[in-house]
Amino acid sequence: MRTRLAALAALVALALGACAAIPTEGPVTEGGVEIEGAEPFVPFAEGPRKGDTITGIVDGFIRAVAAGFASDFTVARQYLTEEASAEWDPTGQVTVFDSGALTPDVDESAGTVTYTVPVAATVDGAGRLTEADSGSQTQLRFDVVQNEAGQWRIDGLADGTLLAEATFNRVFVPVSLVFATVDRATAVPELRWLPSSNVATYATQELIAGPSPWLANAVATGFAPGATLALDSVVVTDGVARVVLASQAIATPEDRALAAEQLTLTLTALAGIREVDVTSGGLPVDAGDLTLARQPVPESIAAAFAGGRLGLWDGADLWVTPDDAGGLPDGADALAVSYDANRVAFRVDGRTIVESDALAGGVDSLVAHDPTAPAPEGVLETRVLAQGESLTPPSFDREGWLWTAESDGPSEVLAIDPDGESVVLDARWLAGRTRPALVPSRDAARLLVVSQSGAQTVVEVAEIVRTADGTPVSVGEPLVIGANLGAVVDASWVDDSTVALLGVANGEDATPLWLVTVGGRTIDDAAVPDAVSLAARHGDRSITLVSADGSVRERAGTGWSGIASGIDDLAYAG
Repeated sequence: MRTRLAALAALVALALGACAAIPTEGPVTEGGVEIEGAEPFVPFAEGPRKGDTITGIVDGFIRAVAAGFASDFTVARQYLTEEASAEWDPTGQVTVFDSGALTPDVDESAGTVTYTVPVAATVDGAGRLTEADSGSQTQLRFDVVQNEAGQWRIDGLADGTLLAEATFNRVFVPVSLVFATVDRATAVPELRWLPSSNVATYATQELIAGPSPWLANAVATGFAPGATLALDSVVVTDGVARVVLASQAIATPEDRALAAEQLTLTLTALAGIREVDVTSGGLPVDAGDLTLARQPVPESIAAAFAGGRLGLWDGADLWVTPDDAGGLPDGADALAVSYDANRVAFRVDGRTIVESDALAGGVDSLVAHDPTAPAPEGVLETRVLAQGESLTPPSFDREGWLWTAESDGPSEVLAIDPDGESVVLDARWLAGRTRPALVPSRDAARLLVVSQSGAQTVVEVAEIVRTADGTPVSVGEPLVIGANLGAVVDASWVDDSTVALLGVANGEDATPLWLVTVGGRTIDDAAVPDAVSLAARHGDRSITLVSADGSVRERAGTGWSGIASGIDDLAYAG
């Protein structure tokens, strides 16, 4: 440490001394410095001291646990009896508590120390994070005894570890494990939280182990069941991660290509890794011509309702259907547009989903929007795709299928192909819910489901199981995401792992806006007070809000800036 500080001081002195020599003219040249990823943070761990009190032993153990992810918990185990050390599994679960001091309840006569812990999240042994709602608590009890030398040691404790949130955010890092759609064309991420020390090894092990059960049937992986590393560690040297797989880890040439591509996409996203060298059974493994595409990003032009007509909006100009095309039917709402932009669908009177190809010709078939023009006399030509008692807003996936369901207590969802043929998919876990919103992810492998269970908002992501040609065959049991959410009026994917949820306005207060990462955390934000719907292309900076008065706003710094008016609904592909 002293050597590093001395070197740093010398560099600072050199930099300050060189300030007067900084050139102020001449050509711009490219520097040759390569910045490596920062070394992982490793908390300081100190073993027990002679004469530590019962409370001091437990406090010291909790502090030492944070360093254990880089040192196999050798220091933390010094606080345990031999029997407890042999039985304790620190990797089973991490409990993340709101940062701050914990006050123990100590019963020295009984030899117990109990903490009431405010839980922020838990992370299982495979790195899967589950958020906790505000006010969630758990109790952790430590049984403490005196050894033959009269020193206190922990003799009984639950498996797992306890970390303050501030420490967790430095000791663990989010890693997107990359799998593939069933046609092996598009990347599908699954977020895990893994120790930052030797993260390449942890990420490789979890990637090889495969996707979580909630996603497993919707994706493909190149690794055979039971696949393992031949060497225990993935060594990173000069930016190259060397992965040595066991000889039986990959079954076919096609799987070898997919496995190599998965490893490359997963590991090169980590700091300090720019290349991945993979071998199996002593033979090189590479992706060949296989490249997993990233999910499609919606086009910059959006479909719109404006002045009783269908239209297209590019962020500056608005074009609408001419008079002879007819206007929107009464009760039209919930606009959706396909990824090829040739089809739009919307709901009529809450009971019917219809489709129109009026925008298929693009702006060349439209006219400039005139806000003073009366609505057309005729009605837009449409075809009926679905009818019901009360249907949810429609949403397209990238395969061209349209998704909807009944709004009151559905037990199934409806997927409609480009020819208008329907597939009914069992979703009994939705029974008893109301007002669900169904939004397929842009990789078409996952379905965002937002619904009400009584007064509680439930946000879930379920796998979409498809045949090789893209036909949906089932929707799996969902993964619950998000925490501390209120009622939601609109939802959209903003990237491959994050969804935006627009809440209900409360008087003059800003409307809640939540950003929820699948497998990650919830961020509270705020929309404008009168926002009634949202749309997004890519990233939270692309979120666009539509207000009840027809005004459209986009991100501007930490607030929102008006960019259009007279638009009643707006939809990017999806």
